[in-house]
Amino acid sequence: MTARMRFRRISIRQRLRPVPFRGERLRALVRKALRHVAAGAADLRILVVGDADMREWNRKFLHRPRTTNVLSFPEEELRDAAPGTLSGDILISAPTCLRQTRGWPGSPEERVFFFIVHGLLHLAGYDHERGGEEARRMRRTEMEVYRSSLAPPGRRGRG
Repeated sequence: MTARMRFRRISIRQRLRPVPFRGERLRALVRKALRHVAAGAADLRILVVGDADMREWNRKFLHRPRTTNVLSFPEEELRDAAPGTLSGDILISAPTCLRQTRGWPGSPEERVFFFIVHGLLHLAGYDHERGGEEARRMRRTEMEVYRSSLAPPGRRGRG
């Protein structure tokens, strides 16, 4: 079995009403990103929330009493049981992501996708909070994955 044929489950749930994003478009973008980020299987749960929910999660888990754009929670047990599997939860604040990308070209899905890529890289072990070269490496990879995933078929995004 090749890496591209492995199990890849992507769940996207949106708690906001009306839902801010087209779920199938987001799912298609995440599938493209996984080609660059995860060589093996993937089991992802993406939850789109508002600022109040995100503020609560950020306070509870990182002790930061404010909203943020994205939080990632790797599923350590599955990673240990199935090495090479990218698994975990990504929490996205739709209002914060859209505010931070106001003026960017592209659809709302493409704009929030930038933060999903950021979350995927955290699940894959990248950590910009260490600073220095690790932060630069994550940023370069983030931009490459984002651009490549948005590029039309047959074209690779510029890094």
